[in-house]
Amino acid sequence: MSKPKDDLLVKVGDYVRKRAKMKFKSNVDFASACDVTETTIRRILQGKQNISIKLLERICEALEIKMSDFLRETGN
Repeated sequence: MSKPKDDLLVKVGDYVRKRAKMKFKSNVDFASACDVTETTIRRILQGKQNISIKLLERICEALEIKMSDFLRETGN
């Protein structure tokens, strides 16, 4: 059985993946917009990477969404 934190990481990854697919041609483009490596983006999308508030801010900026909307849509 997975831990609740792991479930949240998967939920965040799924949400980010869906939004990023609509806006970016590739994970490399998305990673560049977030100023992180493609490996980091891949791990986030797989639900394997915990993210900082600063990275969340960059992801929201790249996806052109408010952080409050992101948190509301991915929260429990």
